[in-house]
Amino acid sequence: MQILRYRWENFEPFFILGNGKNRGRMRLLFQDISLRFGEKRCIGFFKNGKYNTCPNNRKTGYENMCEDCQKEDDFFPCIKCSGSACINLKRREECKENNYYIYLAAFDSLLKVGVSYEHRLLERLVEQGADFGAKIALVRDGKNARLLEQQMKLFLSAKDRIRGKEKHATLFGNPNMAVATIYKAINKLKNNFNLLEPEIYDLRRHYKLQNVSADPNLLEIKDNLEIIGRMVAAKGNILIFKNQNGCFSLDANYLIGRDAEKIN
Repeated sequence: MQILRYRWENFEPFFILGNGKNRGRMRLLFQDISLRFGEKRCIGFFKNGKYNTCPNNRKTGYENMCEDCQKEDDFFPCIKCSGSACINLKRREECKENNYYIYLAAFDSLLKVGVSYEHRLLERLVEQGADFGAKIALVRDGKNARLLEQQMKLFLSAKDRIRGKEKHATLFGNPNMAVATIYKAINKLKNNFNLLEPEIYDLRRHYKLQNVSADPNLLEIKDNLEIIGRMVAAKGNILIFKNQNGCFSLDANYLIGRDAEKIN
């Protein structure tokens, strides 16, 4: 089965798996895992609400989709949206009717500005792996939301993406530092932007890091990587498992596109 997505549902992480037209999901937390991962290949595309496998089953590098499938996919252009101009006109009307929160996410002293659908805010913060988060603006129309996100990011000199190695380095971040980072950003923004009354969320309970007694060793994702052990925690896209050799972590986002084969 190929790993098509890694996502959080009801504050729990899952792999979404596919084999041709068949799809399923794999529960991860507190499960005994014994898997070998193959080469990274294109995950296919969604068109008119229907999933399609990659016609050529192409190998890919960093991207999860090959160039041909990116062009066919209904949602891929939206990933690159900066709010300056719509680059996915087939979804423009839908996008205009949705409400979005602009949020701040803190990882120790690292700060990210992001956008979430109104109904997914808390789950979005958890799937990011933030220690603390805050909603700071409610915007109608995704194009407007992206534009405001970019303006705030530049104003704060913040990030719009925290990479896996950075998240791994701040697994056990200082909660006081994270809260202070958010408050500092809010105080800076409020004199220049029209903000909501800030609501700050402590997200740490979702990650189960109390089951991890020492810094895990970060594994390099490569062809034929094997993981054997019990999955004991997950912080955003960082999965943590234990076995007789110790405690290990890996970036689940880099497993997307790879085949997952059970080891007997």
